[in-house]
Amino acid sequence: MTVHQRSRQWLAAGVAIGILVMTALLTVPEWVAADSPQTGSAPGNESCLMCHSQLAAGSSSHRAHGLGPDPRGSQATVGCISCHGPSAEHAAGPRNPPTITFPKGTGTEGADDGTGGDSACLSCHSDGTTSHWAFGEHSAAGVGCASCHSIHTASDPVQERGGQFQVCTSCHQREKMEQMTFSRHPLKEGQVQCSDCHAPHGGSALNDLTAATLNDTCDQCHVDKRGPFLFEHEPVQDDCGHCHLPHASVNDHLLKARQPMLCQQCHIASRHPGTVYDSARLMQRDINIIGQSCTNCHSQVHGGNQPANSTFRR
Repeated sequence: MTVHQRSRQWLAAGVAIGILVMTALLTVPEWVAADSPQTGSAPGNESCLMCHSQLAAGSSSHRAHGLGPDPRGSQATVGCISCHGPSAEHAAGPRNPPTITFPKGTGTEGADDGTGGDSACLSCHSDGTTSHWAFGEHSAAGVGCASCHSIHTASDPVQERGGQFQVCTSCHQREKMEQMTFSRHPLKEGQVQCSDCHAPHGGSALNDLTAATLNDTCDQCHVDKRGPFLFEHEPVQDDCGHCHLPHASVNDHLLKARQPMLCQQCHIASRHPGTVYDSARLMQRDINIIGQSCTNCHSQVHGGNQPANSTFRR
């Protein structure tokens, strides 16, 4: 056999193998016609990962989306087609998009794009913390699930104490700036999370708070200020926001203004030597309060049960 004949045989064999490989790749797997979401083991993941190999590590370890059925029976295994749909055309021709795509970004770019989008997530995540999604601030602003959540990763940063602040402040720039002040909730250190006070998927309270009112939300951590007290300070009983800023402040203790100016926004005519607005007596007795604070004497401003607390003193 000549070298030319041997080359022709090798070429024919290579063409035959190439045809077999292309036929295998272009054949639509049986799992494509399956209904979504899948139950039991998730067929099709291996077929998807033949091309999407870069997602193999992430999708196989991403919590509920890759750890198999929930042992409590509340969720079956989630496969690729559970979220992206059957995607028959995509399997037949990789240049065709999946049945359901998930746009990236924020604002309107992160909303449901008409091909599934958030509805694919909500088909499973429709109860618990997501039950108010349709009425929440994020939904109203057109921010979609994929704008905040990382689906094909081993961990979702927005669900981690060290990563939530970075994800939230990628949009909420003002709150990020406020963390530069000295009096603040320690958000960037991860000691307090945005979701400790706010319900990111929507809620029944104003500003999507986790509790019914601002006071109830603050009292989840500040239990000693909760009361009820025998002697209660009316603005404290009404709304913590009368005196405090929720995220950060340039004043001590997240106060909206420095003392005594903060107190004198209400206590203008207090008939007290400390009233700096009493200019007639300023040089006689009120000089004793200048540069000092109301809480030097009235330290129990949130209320108390002792007889001295009738004037919020020690």
